[in-house]
Order: sequence, then C-alpha cells, then structure tokens
Amino acid sequence: MPRIGIGIVTYNRRAVLQATVEKLRRFTSRKDVDCVVADDGSTDGTQAWLRDNGVPMVGGVNMGIAWNKNRALYLLAEMLGCETVVLLEDDTQPAAHGWETDWIEAAQRWGHANFAAKWMQHLFLSGTGTAADPILSEFVTAQCASYSRQSLLFAGYYDSRFKGYGHEHVEHTRRLVRLGYGGTERYIDGQEELRYKLIRGALDIVDVPSYHDAAQVERNLAIAGPLMIDQSFRAPWRDDAELRQFRSEMRSAIDAQSLGFGLHGPPPSESRGLAGRMRRLFGGR
Repeated sequence: MPRIGIGIVTYNRRAVLQATVEKLRRFTSRKDVDCVVADDGSTDGTQAWLRDNGVPMVGGVNMGIAWNKNRALYLLAEMLGCETVVLLEDDTQPAAHGWETDWIEAAQRWGHANFAAKWMQHLFLSGTGTAADPILSEFVTAQCASYSRQSLLFAGYYDSRFKGYGHEHVEHTRRLVRLGYGGTERYIDGQEELRYKLIRGALDIVDVPSYHDAAQVERNLAIAGPLMIDQSFRAPWRDDAELRQFRSEMRSAIDAQSLGFGLHGPPPSESRGLAGRMRRLFGGR
C-alpha cells in the first residue's frame, strides 16, 4: 500500500490542537498513516504537550505559514516517502470515521484538492464535492488540502518569500493547477480562467481567533503578483542559509522520533526496524 501522511500546522493554539489531534486519532480509519505536527515556534506549551503525548513534531523558530507548511509537507513526502499527504490547519477537525478516504482518493485522482468550505458555496460552479466528482470553484481556501507526491515533485513547495500570513496558499495552488494538479486552467479572450477542485471531506472548522495581520497581508500581496506568473519549481528554501536551517529542522525531527511517525505509534515488534530506518535518513549517529 502507498504510504499516507497527515500533517497539522499550528502556532500557539495548544487547546484547539489537542482536540484536533484527539479527533484525528479517533476518526482516522487507516492505521498505517504517518503523522506530524509542524509547530511554528509556539510559546504556549504546545511543544511540551506534543512530546508528553507522543505526537511526532517538526518545528523551529517562528517563520510564518509558508515555511511551516513546508516543514510538514517535505518531511512526509520527501523524508518519509509518503505518496499522498493531507495537510490540516490546527482549527480543522475530522468529523466522521474514515474522513481521510476522500482526501486520499482526490490526491490520487487529481494530484491536489482543497476544502469546500460552506461559506464559499456561492462560488461553487459544479460538482458534488466527492473525490470522484469534485466541486469546481472560482475561489480556494486553505483549511485542508491533499497532495500527491508527484505534484510536489514537479510543482514544488510553498515559496519562502511569503512571511507571516497571507497569499501563500493561493500562489502555491495556482502553480499546481497550471501544471495540471487540482483544477483546470484555460484562456478566454486572453484572460486566464482558473477553476479549483474542492471536496467536502467530513471536516469541522473550529471558530478561533485569527492571526490575520493586515501589514503582513499587504506585504505578501506586493510580492504575490510576480510570483503568480512564475510557474517554476520552488524548493522550501531560497538560499544556502535557508537550506541549512531547513535541513537542521528535518534532522532534529528525525532524531527526536527514532521510532517512526505513526499516528498511533509503531507496534512493538516494528520498533527496532523503524529506529534504524529513521537514523539512516541522515546517515545515523
């Protein structure tokens, strides 16, 4: 069976993250998934809670949404070799057993899919919101998305020039759609028309305070324009300094989780083999 990864991105929301992890463990039907929480430098006890409760984690200093999503995506897709990665924001909670099934199928069918949020219904054009019949929409939101490993290999990751909050998900999804993953693109009288593939996916969104920052959004908007045109592959880093930082975060996560990244932990009989595999990702010590 192809390896499946589930990532959660979080920052200073320990209480809501605890509920999201609990529901992820309760409602995820597959028992063989890899899981990681990407923490963007929380200062509210999140990291201690993750360690105490055996939840695999990757993180570092606060770098913003784009960098933090890359932490989860890269670790699951590249380091662990997951063929499908489902990425949740910390306020997005599974609401039914087998919630992950449609997300996995959508990634396998289309390469990429996004969340069909109820507040976007006036922008839905067609489709029922299943993996086989996704909704086509003029708008996209970031609460949950699934990715095939192939889509990330060709389109790349979130652009690390986006700092803080705003526009990083739209740019990344547009890049994926232009390469044929997760939507459609055509030109009518010289005007680009993008349609995003969305699924409903058995999720509840928790009402929590937003980290929206108007100055960050404005700054990211200023850099988004040229990046929307550039379809080239993006690594999670832009220069050698960022590469070294990112690699250090990956190694720290692997070293700390020597028994693997299972959602419920590895069976005892597999622990020794998993520990060796984790060490070999960076040559062992």
